[in-house]
Amino acid sequence: MEGSSRILIVDDEPQILSLLEVFLSSLEYTVRAAGDGEHALQLLQREPFDGVVTDLKMPKLGGLELLRTIKRSHPLLPVIVMTGYPSVETAVGAMKEGAADFITKPLRLDELKLALNKITKNRRSEQLGPTGLPDPSVVNPGASSPLHGKIKELSMLYAISEAFQTVMDTEAIFQRLVQVAREIVGAQCSSFMVLDPEAQGASLKKVQAHAADPLRGTRTLLDDRMLGQLIQERKPLLFTHGEPGIVIPVLIKNELLGVLSVWEKEDHLPFTEDEMLLLLTLCRKAALSIENQCLYESLYQSMLETLKALVTTLEARDPYTRAHSQRVSLYATALAAKMGCGQEEQDIVKVAGYLHDIGKVGICDAILLKAGPLTPIEYEVVKTHPVIGEQIVQNLGYFTREKSIIRHHHESWDGQGYPDGLREHQIPFLARILTVADAFDAITTDRPYRRGRSFKEALEELERWDGIQFDTEAVVAFRHVMEKDRPTAPLVS
Repeated sequence: MEGSSRILIVDDEPQILSLLEVFLSSLEYTVRAAGDGEHALQLLQREPFDGVVTDLKMPKLGGLELLRTIKRSHPLLPVIVMTGYPSVETAVGAMKEGAADFITKPLRLDELKLALNKITKNRRSEQLGPTGLPDPSVVNPGASSPLHGKIKELSMLYAISEAFQTVMDTEAIFQRLVQVAREIVGAQCSSFMVLDPEAQGASLKKVQAHAADPLRGTRTLLDDRMLGQLIQERKPLLFTHGEPGIVIPVLIKNELLGVLSVWEKEDHLPFTEDEMLLLLTLCRKAALSIENQCLYESLYQSMLETLKALVTTLEARDPYTRAHSQRVSLYATALAAKMGCGQEEQDIVKVAGYLHDIGKVGICDAILLKAGPLTPIEYEVVKTHPVIGEQIVQNLGYFTREKSIIRHHHESWDGQGYPDGLREHQIPFLARILTVADAFDAITTDRPYRRGRSFKEALEELERWDGIQFDTEAVVAFRHVMEKDRPTAPLVS
């Protein structure tokens, strides 16, 4: 097109060249393509260009050497460097050689569009200083402003890439999202709203917000009309008039999960398209983390239900142990709460309670279902079930903390337990809790060789052995639980 900016794209991957040609042509750029640096130099000798977009790693002549050569012969020609191996060191090297910008692969076409807009808009006025001479920040590759800006941007991108590495649940991802969003764009307020897909008009189901002033953080930039537009178009919004701010839709598999908003910039400057792109990258990262977390939770729950069904089948063979694991899980969870455990630890001991005897699947029925007392040899076989149970859940890879509780739920405070003879505080805290719950249920349920005792008698039996077999603190807390807040245990059927 006559009068359009001329862009040279250089990449050794034909698919990327083809994609960029189509995309840039749709933006009304005149595009020429080269598959390597040598071909690019030949085109530069024959034709004028307003900008170059080059890959960094290419055969024959790499992107960095191409950049150096261009800057020697065309010092004012802006060059954008692309790479699939980003790092601060790589960016610094490219910017010092005179690169106008540095973008990473896989390419975000909106990011490339913004970078090209910068280098082609009013190129003449950007290249010339007030005296009509070349601006040193364009010609001199050592100029600090663009370099510092790109280092700052890459630092932010690194922060985004690391933002959700250690976050283990969706609620924490939401909290981390609003925190990082506010930090990377310097906003005083940010919020994330989860939208209810079932409600008419996309009413809000949940609001998570962080702000310098929490009351301000619970509001949003969107009115009903703009929210409807966002839901329909699913594109970011940049507000430069009225109250400045940015709103980003968070999509999972093209379904709208929620909306991130930031506003009230700390330096009172307007938000920029660069900042909008950073937030878009952050939201994509958050969406991926949420999707992965949901997948993990689904697989975890499916695996847990399968194991619980196995335990139920195992216990159903013996009328004396039916629903034993259910009751132990209930008692242990209540005891963990009484002893100050948070929700995460309560959840762990709840699952461990269900699975603590799963290793008995490896014990033969002749021993497991024996009506009378076990012989010493048979008892040694039974004592292997905690280790077998640990191996079962360990191989699944989902029950990292539960496996330790399963292994050690028959350890004794005085070191006379099994399988490892741990004593006192060597025994994991949650295993000590489960041990008390397990023993209590064993005492209160019938066995072929004895009748189960009453709750009162069972508590007295635990107290006779506290400081010997059981952790005294756990026994004291358990008495309080059973006398004051007795959980409703499933009946033996």
